Amino acid sequence: MRKTAHFLALGGACLCLAFGRQAAQADTTLVSLHGLTLQGGLDIGGSAFFVPHANFGAGSYAPQRNGTYQRNKSPVYGELYGKPILTGQWALGHGFTVIGKASALGATTLGDGDAEEVSQTSGTPRSVYLEEANLGVEMPVKLFGKPNTLTVLGGRQAFAVDDGFLIGKGTYSAGNRGAWWYAPRFAFSGPGVIKLEGNPVRADVFMLESNADNDIDKGYDRPKTKFVGFDVSWFVNRPGGHGESTYADRAAFVTLTYFHVREADTSAHYDYSTRADRQGMNVASLSWGGTLFPIKQLGISKNFTFYGDFVSEQNSHSGNGYKSVEAYGMFLEPGYRFSMLPWQPSLFYRYTRYSGARNPEGAVKRSYDTFFLYDGKRYCYGGYWPGEIVGMYLAPLSNLEVHQIDLTATPPVHLMNPKDSLKLGLHYYDLSLLYATGAGLKAHTGRHISDELDFSAEYTLNATTSAALAGGVAFSGPAGKALARAGAPAAYAMPDLGHHAGIIEGYFFKHF
Repeated sequence: MRKTAHFLALGGACLCLAFGRQAAQADTTLVSLHGLTLQGGLDIGGSAFFVPHANFGAGSYAPQRNGTYQRNKSPVYGELYGKPILTGQWALGHGFTVIGKASALGATTLGDGDAEEVSQTSGTPRSVYLEEANLGVEMPVKLFGKPNTLTVLGGRQAFAVDDGFLIGKGTYSAGNRGAWWYAPRFAFSGPGVIKLEGNPVRADVFMLESNADNDIDKGYDRPKTKFVGFDVSWFVNRPGGHGESTYADRAAFVTLTYFHVREADTSAHYDYSTRADRQGMNVASLSWGGTLFPIKQLGISKNFTFYGDFVSEQNSHSGNGYKSVEAYGMFLEPGYRFSMLPWQPSLFYRYTRYSGARNPEGAVKRSYDTFFLYDGKRYCYGGYWPGEIVGMYLAPLSNLEVHQIDLTATPPVHLMNPKDSLKLGLHYYDLSLLYATGAGLKAHTGRHISDELDFSAEYTLNATTSAALAGGVAFSGPAGKALARAGAPAAYAMPDLGHHAGIIEGYFFKHF
């Protein structure tokens, strides 16, 4: 595979985390007059990383202004961001409310930059850009005799279907945007979204576009993509929940999603890459989750969960070197919470598969395009990104098979107040290519990329303050070493590769 294609498969890589899923936050009221309410808030976050023996010893190469590269064997870097937020509501009577939101986001990456083989955020990038800027109206409607809320919202806005396996991120944080791992940007550009929120059925109709800019992102951004589609969900509420508007409140759900790409970049920059040939693509998804098969006698209604998603990508139009697209991505995730045991441990197994082709430059593109993947709202660590080391910095999210096992527990300890919590986790990942030749490797290389074991400790002080520490080690397979060799800049001598790579990282988040 061409190096451009490989790194495009990783561009904007870390879609980490839980910060798009915080509980309701008490912002400061700035104006409250005659039904008009304006509130202000501020998000800040930071992270720090030490990546020993990065990419199994290949290291990370930082591009220099003179066209050369500086190799960092064990990168050390940090990230900071701040996001001021202004929200408004104007109650007009009879249930009609005008709503709006505006925010900006400033971010920087410090130190060596991220630890991809060619670092996307070296050189201390920093930026300030508009994030959200939207205006709309909420109104009550009745369908089939039941009350619903209809929302029409236009402009730049965060938008996700379920927890973001297909649609969750409209702006990526590569290159000069900074904060690549933290990835605090979410907003899509308009026109906007129409939401119908009822119970037990809700739906969205959307016409949006991604915020892509390869000048800002040093060539690592996704193609600028304009798309139109819909999603419709049937769901069951958790007790006291509002699943019509809040994903986390759905005890069980099934969602059908479809969108059509009206327009996308088709420059030679994307030829034969995993993100090639978006224009004209039709994408359909069937996703589900929660407690779908309640059997109270076995405790399944309380403890057993089953999540999954299947995405189909089809395109009969030619472009970027291909004549058509036939690709898919999917995951299956059964899980169980041992509520009868101390610390109430939770265990899940997830099988993830992203399609690929033996020949990445054939007439039919079979490599899966992750589109607007977000790491997931259900987990901070253990989301859809396959590990903190290899899945983060080396392996492509296409032509890939992942076996994942997660074990988490919440000990009954309180560090700062009676309502804080500490969540401990072990996360195991087994990564393999579907086809070695599909990654540009020799056929006899072997499929296995790596085994990885990560440990995490997540601390939540309250709904507005959290932090975490994590560490892990990954052990290389033959395909992992081959990917490390293939990803280094041309004409640079490859150092001796080893059998392991590591990570130590931490982050904090605060909302004011």
